Amino acid sequence: MAIADIIADIDSRDHTLTVLNRESVDPMINLLESMFESEHVTVTESGTAPAGPANIVRLQDEDGVGIATSSLDDIRDQLLLVNSDMYITGTRSLDSVETADVVANLDDTTFNVDGKSKLLLIHISRHVERMALETGSGVLHSGFQYLSRIHDERGTDKAYNQLSDTDVDVHVYGVPDWNHAPQEMYVHPGEDELARTWFVVHDGNGADERKAALVCLETGPNEYDGFWTFRPAVVDDVLDYLETTYSTN
Repeated sequence: MAIADIIADIDSRDHTLTVLNRESVDPMINLLESMFESEHVTVTESGTAPAGPANIVRLQDEDGVGIATSSLDDIRDQLLLVNSDMYITGTRSLDSVETADVVANLDDTTFNVDGKSKLLLIHISRHVERMALETGSGVLHSGFQYLSRIHDERGTDKAYNQLSDTDVDVHVYGVPDWNHAPQEMYVHPGEDELARTWFVVHDGNGADERKAALVCLETGPNEYDGFWTFRPAVVDDVLDYLETTYSTN
């Protein structure tokens, strides 16, 4: 068993994102497609329906059953017109992270991302961290590939300082390429798998509805396969793997 196996074992769900009554300019639909369209997600548009609200995005499963709806404007402001530097520099704080329902409900869907679309996974990692911050307790496991990123990225440093000020036990994983380890975190140094994996996993302090995980594997330069999940059984499997494999580090 390895993190790559956990990703491969996800029975990825097929979804459709449909934009209804779009009034926004054409680049918005193009940005939505570039961010979300994948092997398991199709982005479409519906004809206008004057009685309905404008600029709505509807998420459906493979049987056409509606799962969630969100405003295209919200997705625009949260993701489509956002630069990852906002998270790296701390311009967008952990407290201000918001995730549209249609995005959160793309859980258990495997994505392959690179370039700007990597922002999707950065955003979800902050979403899980915010869940831990709001819970204020439990255990958070975060893999950075290289531990120096915690301090080198001002936004990450700020987020983890916030988390360390709560009763959340923070465990960090990665190649130990930094000069000092923070005393308030549990450090799990390693090479090999940890150098290629990016994850953020919160145990919800035992509450199933607060459990969440993002799990990714680097497959090429700045290219990742990954998924996020809120299913307690899957989160528990990831937690069990991390605690069993790296508990002695």
